[in-house]
Amino acid sequence: MSGLKEAEGLLGKLRDACKKGNTDEASKLLSQIKIATMKLGSLPGMKPPSESDPKELLLVREAYELACLHVSLPQDDVPSFDRHMSQLKTLYADYAGVLPASERQFELQGLGLLSLLAQSKIAEFHTELELIPVDRWENPFIRFPIKLEQYLMEGSYQKVLSSVGEVPAPSYRGFVDKLSGTVRDSIAESTEAAYKSLPLAVALKMLRFKTAGELGDYTAMREREWVVDAKAGTVRFKEEDKEDLEVPSQRVIVETLSYAKELERIV
Repeated sequence: MSGLKEAEGLLGKLRDACKKGNTDEASKLLSQIKIATMKLGSLPGMKPPSESDPKELLLVREAYELACLHVSLPQDDVPSFDRHMSQLKTLYADYAGVLPASERQFELQGLGLLSLLAQSKIAEFHTELELIPVDRWENPFIRFPIKLEQYLMEGSYQKVLSSVGEVPAPSYRGFVDKLSGTVRDSIAESTEAAYKSLPLAVALKMLRFKTAGELGDYTAMREREWVVDAKAGTVRFKEEDKEDLEVPSQRVIVETLSYAKELERIV
């Protein structure tokens, strides 16, 4: 059996596994596809685009797209997502002249940008954004991470937290949750540094929780020494010396200034 035929057969099985949501089976098939495609002569970077076989490139492109959406994301494996995306970025950019556009391209490019935001890789975010033609920035998949980055720069953290319900596709929820978690932690740190206590309703609104139980679960998971008193309607923070209380706020300020300086360096 030729390398292309073998890879095509495996790709068909991979599609089926992805449709069924069988992540483990999809992961195994992906590994087999990667081995099978090593026999092909048109892997990205092996030949000039004009001399490459479009069938082989399309097979490789779809395999990596499915890998991102149906293997890396369900497994919450950010490093593998980034590796697969690096291959796709080459295929989307360098082989655009020999391959038809992919219906998954905008979704995955937006996910790539969102992944960088969630990892606080701001310089890389702007570098990748510059590689996407400006006329595509209004696409909902691309516009979403751009909007989130603007919220972060403005310090509009509540808008970041509320964006969970505005994702352009279910695939975006994982990275938005990661980013929201980082933002929520920053709000919590500066809040406990500034106050001895808060009305429960105010704390819930600030941290975007619906119930005292959700807030209690969050503080326990983060090992924050808060007393969430639903009956009294208050949240009391751990009492420490003023000097100790200033440390978390100072760290948030330093991180924010670092973020702004990095953007200035890029611009």
